[in-house]
Amino acid sequence: MLRVAVSLLAGGLIVWLWGDQLRQYSNTKGREVRQAAADTLQVVAERAGDMLDRTKDRAGDVLDRTKEQVNSALHAGQDAIRPQV
Repeated sequence: MLRVAVSLLAGGLIVWLWGDQLRQYSNTKGREVRQAAADTLQVVAERAGDMLDRTKDRAGDVLDRTKEQVNSALHAGQDAIRPQV
């Protein structure tokens, strides 16, 4: 029980002393990570589209619908994780 009390006091002291810096750091790094993930999804969407375009002659309409669904899902993922400005 003493360890819990000491831990709570130490945690409170850390938040009180460095809370603003910790929040700023987490917001900055979190934004960078989400931006990188959104950029990666963009690359995946482009490459998937290129691959589906190359095989389009073989399967026609099915691949067109698949390409639209893949692009739609990837864009929705980008919108969900991209940091709001």
